[in-house]
Amino acid sequence: MKSLQTRLSLMVAALMILATLALAALVLRNFHHDLPPEMARTVTALSYSVSDVLEKAYVSGIPLEQLVGTEEFLDGVLKDHPAIAYVVVADARGTVLYQRGQPRWQAPPPLLALFGRAGSDIGTDTVDGFFNTSVPLVFQRQRVGTLHLGQRASLVQQRLQEISYDVATVLVVASLIAFELMRFVLSFVIATPACAMRDFLQHIRAGDFRHYLPFDRLGGVGQLSAHFNHVVAVLNQRYHALADGAAAARFRFHAPGQRSTLYAAALDHIRWPFFLLIFADSLSLSFFPVYVGQFYEPGMGLARDLVVGLPISVFMFVWALSMPWAGAWSDHVGHRKAFVVGAAITTAGLVLTAGAHSLYDLLLWRSLTALGYGLVFITAQSYVTAHTPPAQRTRGMAVFLSSFFAGSLSGSAIGGILSDRLGHSHTILLSALLSLAAAAFVLRFLHADPNRSAAPRKKLNRQDFKILLGNKHFVAITFLAAVPAKIALTGFLYYSAPLYLKLLGNNQSATGRVMMAYGLAIILLSPAIAKAADRLGRLRGFVSVGGYAAAAAMFVIYFYDSTPGALAAITLLGVAHSIGVSPQLALINDFCQDVVQQVGSGTATGIFRLIERSGNVLGPIIAGLLISQFGFRQAFLGIGLISLLCTTCFTGLFFWFERQQGRAALFQGKETGNAVS
Repeated sequence: MKSLQTRLSLMVAALMILATLALAALVLRNFHHDLPPEMARTVTALSYSVSDVLEKAYVSGIPLEQLVGTEEFLDGVLKDHPAIAYVVVADARGTVLYQRGQPRWQAPPPLLALFGRAGSDIGTDTVDGFFNTSVPLVFQRQRVGTLHLGQRASLVQQRLQEISYDVATVLVVASLIAFELMRFVLSFVIATPACAMRDFLQHIRAGDFRHYLPFDRLGGVGQLSAHFNHVVAVLNQRYHALADGAAAARFRFHAPGQRSTLYAAALDHIRWPFFLLIFADSLSLSFFPVYVGQFYEPGMGLARDLVVGLPISVFMFVWALSMPWAGAWSDHVGHRKAFVVGAAITTAGLVLTAGAHSLYDLLLWRSLTALGYGLVFITAQSYVTAHTPPAQRTRGMAVFLSSFFAGSLSGSAIGGILSDRLGHSHTILLSALLSLAAAAFVLRFLHADPNRSAAPRKKLNRQDFKILLGNKHFVAITFLAAVPAKIALTGFLYYSAPLYLKLLGNNQSATGRVMMAYGLAIILLSPAIAKAADRLGRLRGFVSVGGYAAAAAMFVIYFYDSTPGALAAITLLGVAHSIGVSPQLALINDFCQDVVQQVGSGTATGIFRLIERSGNVLGPIIAGLLISQFGFRQAFLGIGLISLLCTTCFTGLFFWFERQQGRAALFQGKETGNAVS
């Protein structure tokens, strides 16, 4: 079955790549053909606006050559339209009256000669590296001059290059979305029904006729379910019609009116809606600090950099607080209901975030969004844990993380492109719509198992924290590995990177493209590294290497203060977290077995995630304070030093722990030998 799925996936992936490449070629060809005329039309429309202002002055009785403040007015036009290289006003004889250009613009002689020619029609000429659009100034049916607006010819190539990057980004994201959806369809239509049918036939082979197959929704392998269910129903009817006989001793049938359905679940059932919700919330990642900045007021009494980081820190704080109760409630009501409720809360929070009128509104609505987001996050994680064998726990967590970061990558990249075209608020409203779609998807396709009994709710208490925090291995893993990783993630990637890239002159689309490098590294490397970690078993080494790589990422951007440096740092941070994050929880289960068994696996995981999320809260605050006091480069250096120091302490402590364990084992062996002798 797995071989069949692999072959189908490869075939669909190949077809999808060919289709996307063909689509990209068609789109770029159309852009090459349509962009220059469209730019000319835009310039012509601007020329009419400028002409109207000049005409109003002329109609008032002021000759064109005596207008006051014209050059200041033209400076404002250039400021509002950076793509325009120059604006020139000439009289009817071709004498230049007013001219203003962007910094470092000098009119070459061929262009000056063009200004001296008076034409009667609107026209666009390519002269010495410029597209010059000439518009006659006809006031009161009399031609009084000519307005010239110019764009650099290289601007067309620059725009085409930007569009090419956007098209490539969209194709990458579309491929990721299609891949996630394909995994769900293959699992739901083929793999899961086949597993359910296998279990069903095993029961039949054992003489157990009490179970039925679930209803098939998508017309796959499960189409056979109706036939099998009919046979079992007929056999049960005939059995109940018979008198008690020998058959009753060998076969088992359900009681009249009962109907037990065999369900088979797979990680891919939750993976697609989880991906969709993370994608929805991540649409604002590349511009959210910029969006928050519009609510800043000097009278708030805090530095701007600190205020911009507050909504991110509040979001992470509420998310962290929601984890323990959300996990317990999810176990109690079931994954399906918990996911739908969480997605609905997230949708409401996103809608209200888009309509926020002040910073305080924004903090409140982001808190609401974090509540739903945390419920969905812990529900998906609980679903993965419940359907992953213990021997594959690191691999299962890697699947969960790769889905999370695939959604985050895709959302941040597409969100940057959308915000450039739709605006920030409309992009956030679109994310709310996608969050609602995730809830509808779970309602439609993720079944609630009627045979499942509600798990008992265990409340967290102070003793659980005391037991876990009293274990030196748990403290070292949590505070020296997990928390610093989250500080780097939120402090650098979510908070500092969008502001820093904007400072370097990148638009939202470019920011989203650069930030997607982190998610790509996670998606490509995390599953393979998780398999290697499960196979080799040296989880501590993976965590240490990941921590040092995260520190190196911060040093890269400190020494290479540029957009390529930011891209390299973000990519390296993704590699670092691919190596070091997935093994952390498995490392706790390996080194803290006694305390984990004492408080319970679910409680231990909840407390670990709660403390880990404190790094998410601290990241934007630490970065904001460092940026406001020392600037971006020193802030990156500070985050790198935090990662370096914590990782070195973690590595040294675990080296010492292992030596202590080795000495204890050796001492115990000697005592046993002496007792025998």
